[in-house]
Amino acid sequence: MQWYERTAQSLAGGAYYSHQDLIGRLRQDYPKLSDNSYHWAVSGLLKSGKIIRTGFDTYVIADGRNTAEYLPIYSEHAIKLIQQVESRYPFTGFTVFETVLMNEFLNHLIAQNTVFIQVEKESSIFVFRYLQEIGYHHVLYKPTKTDFRLYWTKDCIVVTDMISEAPVRNAAPHEICLEKLLTDMYCDKLIASTFSSAEYLSVVAQAMSKYKLEKPKMLRYARRRGKEAEIRAILEEAGQNAKP
Repeated sequence: MQWYERTAQSLAGGAYYSHQDLIGRLRQDYPKLSDNSYHWAVSGLLKSGKIIRTGFDTYVIADGRNTAEYLPIYSEHAIKLIQQVESRYPFTGFTVFETVLMNEFLNHLIAQNTVFIQVEKESSIFVFRYLQEIGYHHVLYKPTKTDFRLYWTKDCIVVTDMISEAPVRNAAPHEICLEKLLTDMYCDKLIASTFSSAEYLSVVAQAMSKYKLEKPKMLRYARRRGKEAEIRAILEEAGQNAKP
């Protein structure tokens, strides 16, 4: 048992906690740790399934009956990017995929982050140029895998075209939904190059165990990306491995 799981055992079932509430309880039990340790512990509780996220900055103790909606927790870098692009192009569709979002499901964690901003095809070049104009120095536009390997830097921003009919979260259309995140992990060559493909089945099984996953939505998007049969087979196998 990890040290932070003992704190989870003392939390009240059915009660709601914010991120800061959880850090406060962890600090109360283990007062001499660093702030990063407490944030890491909350992520560990999420990854282990001890707590689940039920809304923005809202968590409950997992009791086997809750199936939460997936809500991405972006870095400050990605949040700022979303706000800037949304302000400049309020009527342009785009979604942000941040590679550290995958750490919730991966065994081998991604330490160096990359932000992918997928923009409506006719607007992606304008977003790319806008990001350069406002001072972002490490921005790539639709790079090949070779270019990505050659020119990648920490916190690099990659601007690509959004696939038409991609699923979106109605309440927050620029934040990635689970169905799109999982499909892009498999279908997008650049994103797939940032983690080990051997972990993908486990990633899907964990996601199905912890969150509501709309398989028809995911399969429709996989069809748009030409991978429906492969994703369907993975979902079936992952469903057998997912925890009830």
